[in-house]
Amino acid sequence: MDLLRLVVGWVAVVVITLLGFSVLLLVYQGRIDLKYLIGDVNGDASMSRFQLLIFTFVIALSFLYLVTSPGARGFPEVPANVLILLGISGSSYLVSKGIDRPNGADKPADNPDHLRSANAPGTS
Repeated sequence: MDLLRLVVGWVAVVVITLLGFSVLLLVYQGRIDLKYLIGDVNGDASMSRFQLLIFTFVIALSFLYLVTSPGARGFPEVPANVLILLGISGSSYLVSKGIDRPNGADKPADNPDHLRSANAPGTS
């Protein structure tokens, strides 16, 4: 059992490392743009996006540590406080996203690609 845990751990480390390097390579090549990762429509930093990003990574890494620790007996019980904090963080992101949206510019009817596909011959 210990050998299996060790092999699975090393395979997970290798896969995550390769995935990380491939993402970094795509960012370096300019194929992935992280400009708006924590920025709003204007490119300014958004506290709610940053908060959601940090909370998600901290909680995910904490649970990963708890699951992979030597004395772990499975997935730990998720406390209600953690779920409440994630819910508050996610809802604050959604509210700021709604405030940032410029008067319904993201509606499907305003999207020219959506109009072309809806009026294309052979579609109903």
